[in-house]
Order: sequence, then structure tokens, then C-alpha cells
Amino acid sequence: MTNRTHGGADEQEVTLWVDPVCAWTWITCKWLRAAASVRPLKVSVRPTGLGYFQGPAASDEEHARFRELAPGPVRVLAAAAAREPGAVGPLYEAVARRFHEPGGLYDGLHERVRGLSHREKREVQATLLERARTVVGEALVECALPAELAAAMESPRWDDDLRAAHDSVPRDGRELEVVGVPVISVGGGVGVFGPVLRSAPAGERAGVLWDAFSALVAEDAFLELRRVTPRPAPAPAG
Repeated sequence: MTNRTHGGADEQEVTLWVDPVCAWTWITCKWLRAAASVRPLKVSVRPTGLGYFQGPAASDEEHARFRELAPGPVRVLAAAAAREPGAVGPLYEAVARRFHEPGGLYDGLHERVRGLSHREKREVQATLLERARTVVGEALVECALPAELAAAMESPRWDDDLRAAHDSVPRDGRELEVVGVPVISVGGGVGVFGPVLRSAPAGERAGVLWDAFSALVAEDAFLELRRVTPRPAPAPAG
């Protein structure tokens, strides 16, 4: 995704690090797309796997199948980036939409796994990810990209590219703290995790939220803001 609906010297460069399997990141992407229609933003997308933000793999075997399958979709983004960098944004949106919008592969996942143990949640996700090859194939067709890019799902060779994308998050010489996605950098400034949104505001609401977000991240003293109430399930279509 590269949205550029306003030109001029005041245009802000925004970089969003993504993983297609994350519903929260998809909502953030939709919000940025809406904000770019009412604010002078140029938004670009970089793929990185959740695993590279979340630290080393667990040593037990209970997540083995999930960890084997979860990097698949984002590896395809890495392969597409190597072939044609401008294809990453549209391909990310095509894959994420097929995961998280109504009728998608992950539609209703959060409600389905509520109350389950961590191991049980991963088992449910792994079962769904078994079908991700079809989702990715459809997205490649939509974006007029070669079908053979889907083979990257099973190819660890792309993991170095994803680690490099992870390491490219600006940090102003400081240690990169393992967090998750979405991660945003504004104007090349230090990356921040979030915002985490239940649904994506549209129109001027998206612009107002952008104004508030960009003001916070521009303040060097600002560190964190989080609600004290439980996080509800994401509502990408909301």
C-alpha cells in the first residue's frame, strides 16, 4: 500500500511493518489508508514476521506446527518485495483481506479461541493455516503476480529478508525492544508499536486520530498509553 492523495512539502512519510496473519495490523492499515485520504501522508508497507518481534521460538513441541505454518504468508510478501517492491502493499492488502474480513480464513477466530489454553489456540490457528495456500494463491492472482511466489511459504530462505526488515525499524541507536505488529515509523523517527484499534475509523475521524497519534509520537517524553479494560475482539469490518 502506498497512499499519496496530498502532495507538498508538509507530506509525512509513514512506514508500517506488517504480518498478514495479524488482524490488529490489518485494522491499523485500513485506518492509515483512510487517514491518507484526508491528510498529506505517504504510507508504505514493509513485511516482517511476528516471530521476529516476539523473540526466539519456544523449545517445546506444542507450537511446532503453528510456527512452521505461520511465517508462510509473510514470506510470500518478502519474495514479492524482492521481485517488485511496489507490489508489497497491494499484495499485503489482498492477503490480509482474505484472512480477516467477513468470510475470511480468520473471521471469528478471536471468539472461537476465547477461553482456550495457549496450546489449544495455536492448534486452532494451525488448522486454519493449513488452508492459507489457497488464500495466498487467490491474492497473487488478484495482484497479477506469478503463482510460483506461493512456493515461498515453505521456503526459510526468505526469513533473512524478514529479519532484515525487522532490524530496519528506526530506533535512534537504542536497543530494539521485542513487541509485535503493527509497528509504525513517522518520517523515519523511532518506531512505535500500535496504535491497536478495534475497528478502523473512516473519513475525518481517521484524520483526527492521525493528528493525535502523530502528536504523541513526536513528543520524545511520551512512552506508552494503554486502556485498563480488557481488549475486545477485533472488528475489521466495523
